[in-house]
Amino acid sequence: MEYSNESDILTGIETELEIEFNTTKEAEIVLKSIKPEINGSPSDRTTVSIDIHENTLRITIDAQDSASFRASLNSYLRWIKLSYEVINLKNEYL
Repeated sequence: MEYSNESDILTGIETELEIEFNTTKEAEIVLKSIKPEINGSPSDRTTVSIDIHENTLRITIDAQDSASFRASLNSYLRWIKLSYEVINLKNEYL
């Protein structure tokens, strides 16, 4: 996080999250399912990148302000959670 020297206002947030899945295949499926969201991000105030290493997704969010950071974080976590729930639902019925 960065703060402006003039008024102690938050001017940017960058964070990196790592989400570990049970298998590499699960991580790959989730990445493929949210990839369109990465490419079609509607906000000019936030940049998001996601990469995969074995069974772990690494999400980097760089936002200009706390509102855009929170919105991006919530969106990506919700999409990842939904994708993971679909995987588990599929596994339950196989």
